[in-house]
Amino acid sequence: MNGRLAEAEILYGRILDADPEQADARHLLGVLCGQTGRVEQAAALIGEAMALRPDAADYPSNLANILDAAGQPERAAAAYRRALSLAPASAEGWYRFGNALPHGGTHRREAAVTALERAVRLVPGDHRASGRAALLLQIMARPHRDAGGRAEAAALLARSVRLMPDDAGIRFDRAAALYALGDRTCALREFRRTLALDPGHAEALSNLGLLLDEAGRSADGAAACRRALAVQPGHVDGWVNLSAAAEAMGRYGAAAEAARRALALQPGHAGAFSNLAGALGLMGRVEESLPLLRRAVRLNPDDRDARSRHLCALLYRSGQDGPDLLKESRRWAERFAVAEPMPRPANDPDPERRLRIGLVSGDFRHHAFSFYMEPLFRAFDRSAVELLFYSTVTAPDAKTDRFRALADRWCEAAPLTEEELASRIRQDGVDVLVDLAAHTAGNRLGVFTRRPAPVQVTTAVVIVTTGIDRFDACITDALLAPPGEEAHYAEPLLRLPRFSWAYQGPPEAPEVGPLPALRNGFVTFGSFNNPSKITEETADLWAGALKAVPGSRLLLKYKAMRDPASRAHLIGLFARHGVTADRLELRLPPSGIRANFADYNDVDIGLDPTPYNGHTTTCEALWMGVPVVVPAGRPRDLGIARVGGAIMTSAGLPDLIAPNADAYAARAAALAADLDALAALRAGLRGRVAASPLGDVPALARAYEAAFRKLWRRWCASAR
Repeated sequence: MNGRLAEAEILYGRILDADPEQADARHLLGVLCGQTGRVEQAAALIGEAMALRPDAADYPSNLANILDAAGQPERAAAAYRRALSLAPASAEGWYRFGNALPHGGTHRREAAVTALERAVRLVPGDHRASGRAALLLQIMARPHRDAGGRAEAAALLARSVRLMPDDAGIRFDRAAALYALGDRTCALREFRRTLALDPGHAEALSNLGLLLDEAGRSADGAAACRRALAVQPGHVDGWVNLSAAAEAMGRYGAAAEAARRALALQPGHAGAFSNLAGALGLMGRVEESLPLLRRAVRLNPDDRDARSRHLCALLYRSGQDGPDLLKESRRWAERFAVAEPMPRPANDPDPERRLRIGLVSGDFRHHAFSFYMEPLFRAFDRSAVELLFYSTVTAPDAKTDRFRALADRWCEAAPLTEEELASRIRQDGVDVLVDLAAHTAGNRLGVFTRRPAPVQVTTAVVIVTTGIDRFDACITDALLAPPGEEAHYAEPLLRLPRFSWAYQGPPEAPEVGPLPALRNGFVTFGSFNNPSKITEETADLWAGALKAVPGSRLLLKYKAMRDPASRAHLIGLFARHGVTADRLELRLPPSGIRANFADYNDVDIGLDPTPYNGHTTTCEALWMGVPVVVPAGRPRDLGIARVGGAIMTSAGLPDLIAPNADAYAARAAALAADLDALAALRAGLRGRVAASPLGDVPALARAYEAAFRKLWRRWCASAR
């Protein structure tokens, strides 16, 4: 103790000897004891002073300061409370109280934040209090975020941002919480504000790139990722997000390279393995991609999307059969389809009333599948059914607006959790809930696990079984799922009396042009399918057709053709099968529906891939007068290998179905050998398709309505 403190202690002692009830002296002696480390003596003296003068706010305040400095937060908090009950307008008191409380756990942190926020209200410029409160809120948000409490985390961080609006770290955390909550618009705004405060925030740049990519602005997303990597070349997620953006742009080689850079930095990054697999698969290098997807799943077995991606990738593998795929689908379901079903719904069990049909999809946008769905939904009898759309689209476009115009009710489901979406569907009173995604992107299979609707169906149009046993039916047909296929599906099969696909060409489609071979002097084969379908087996099949027609060429069109690595892969693939590069034309798609359809006027004969047949592209080719030679499905093949044959059967063109590779080449050669007959077929093909079952969209709508009604009546009978 220094000399002055010792003198003061002697003086206070003399005062108290003379007047034991002198409260100020007793209080100041207690403060002195606290300054010299005698905490218990200080507490006793100040406590006695407080008993003498219970209205003195500075007494408990100083006691609290001493106890807080001594590491006794519980006792300090009690003293601060007493002080603040006497002086509630003390900003300093609220600040110190807030500082003392956090040591006591989550509830104390919330009380501390409340105290600090009160200090800020009393003195708005008190940056100590606002900064401390903001930091505490940021800390409090983390366990909520890690435990899946996304809304709680976002709310806490919103309070934090209000206190410290210019703190880039807090802004970033709020942006990330909003993204996790599914509020992409607000997340995008917060990432931009983070970058306005800290332009070199690599993680914010990377996440901005991810968001822009998901919003359909992949070029802008890639640019943001490159900015992140310029700031921090070792930012792993920056490379992963750049890979995703490059893939979306059709730059599969660049996507693969970015994923490899991520893996060089972090060899066990599951997302990088998944992206690398995706890029290679989209080039058609399926056998290389599958082991990488399996590696991604092993590294992160709880990544549901990666497991779904693996299931979808199996569809492209030659020799993949139904029983094996069902096993893989069931493994997915065993791990992820675990939510308990909701209580039995209370829908009105009137078997003949107007039905509410709920449609769940991420393809209510410009997507090949949308050209099938839009005419079908338009053809439904709206006096018999009401259509409720649950859209998981993250980048809506003009096509989305067209679907929205068809809806009796429209729900933006992308931001909703599966539990929230299931509750919304139950609240909407949906009678029949239709899955239109299976394991493809944007699926919400977890919703169906909860059984929010009385009747739940998936459709064979999306080909792959879900593996989930809580569907009442998979609606299919005898062409895609012949008798005996039941063992390949987790869902009971309900076969329509006709092909479960119909096609109606868009009004933008141009007129069918003359046969190009007549002006070119050679036959042009063509396919506008995704290169992921152009496997070794497909290349061998198509090479046989080209070899059977001397001088013929092959036109391939897809967005991947802008990518040097994809082009090199395709050229090398066909070279291995005896087709030289000068016989290939690799074309980029033009913009606009009309221009894309017009490219069929450069194709004489279409070629269908295997095992994953064309769907929409095959129908488009027929609509533009281009006959397509298709491989027949074999026993144990998946439904995807039967689509081409089903389309031709439905269109009344069975002669275009080839049972084997030799027959495939022979059918292609036969078409090419008689150009006059080919030109005549071309001229009449659109009308022929329109008049066939394939073109009868209203009949397909009636078939679906009947299937829904049958399942609904069954449920009504069980509800009585």
